[in-house]
Amino acid sequence: MDDREKKRRLFLGIEVDDAARAACMGVSEALRRTGFGAKYEPAEKLHVTLAFLGNVATDHYEAVAAALDGVAAQNRRFGLTLDRIGGFPHERKPRVIYIGARDQGAPFRKLAQSVRGSYAALGFQFDEDSVAHVTIARVKDPRSPLRSVEVDPIAFEVNSLSLFESLFDPGANTSRYEVTRVATLSAV
Repeated sequence: MDDREKKRRLFLGIEVDDAARAACMGVSEALRRTGFGAKYEPAEKLHVTLAFLGNVATDHYEAVAAALDGVAAQNRRFGLTLDRIGGFPHERKPRVIYIGARDQGAPFRKLAQSVRGSYAALGFQFDEDSVAHVTIARVKDPRSPLRSVEVDPIAFEVNSLSLFESLFDPGANTSRYEVTRVATLSAV
């Protein structure tokens, strides 16, 4: 067994519902129609990332999954509205294009802090705070500013957390995401 088989590339996030996914794809298509050059994400990859864990030893998976359950039990369900298009690291020469929330709200910030605190206790490190966003495109050679596209508010309920595994598909030369565990947020 080689090192790749002993590790799993994991991240924690929020799955978006079908209506939000379709709305995000509509914004993505509107940006594509402007001629903005990027590799656009397929619908099945759309999600909100809370914490990227990276390559995790397979024998640590159960501890990672158990921490997800603990975070979910400590956080309540809430609504999130995505209402703007943006780019990382900035909109003048973006590498990542996203649909984000102008106002992330206290429940999102609390959830993000809970996730990062629980995983920091397991030894994971995080450089930046979570930002409520769905990545819709990636730019390999950022030379031009992000084009303006109208974003009607995309509201959805955050009822659960998901543990995702990123699996590389050499045939397609890209990754796909598989949900390996879901934990329901508290209703009260």
